[in-house]
Amino acid sequence: MKFKQIMFLAVLLNLTINANAGRYWPETTLTSWELYLNNGVAYISSSQFADHCSDDRGQIDIDSTEFSKSLYAYAMSAKARGKNLKYVVDSTQTTCIISALREQD
Repeated sequence: MKFKQIMFLAVLLNLTINANAGRYWPETTLTSWELYLNNGVAYISSSQFADHCSDDRGQIDIDSTEFSKSLYAYAMSAKARGKNLKYVVDSTQTTCIISALREQD
């Protein structure tokens, strides 16, 4: 019985650690950035992107979810109004998938 409890706790701990996956808001605000769309993927590129992000960019996969479409629409609106952006990416990935955006004045 003790073994099952320990195994359960070990599995639960592992799932909890993997659930967070290192997502964070990088310190640097994107003040100079570009938005472009290529084959169903929206890219936000800037030399101010986090160092671990390859090609100085992050991507929003425009799939069938309303959330990803909303992220893209939010980025387009911010670009049209000349706003700076904060973003959330996973620190363990070099292909940075943007999972949240926030306008910054």
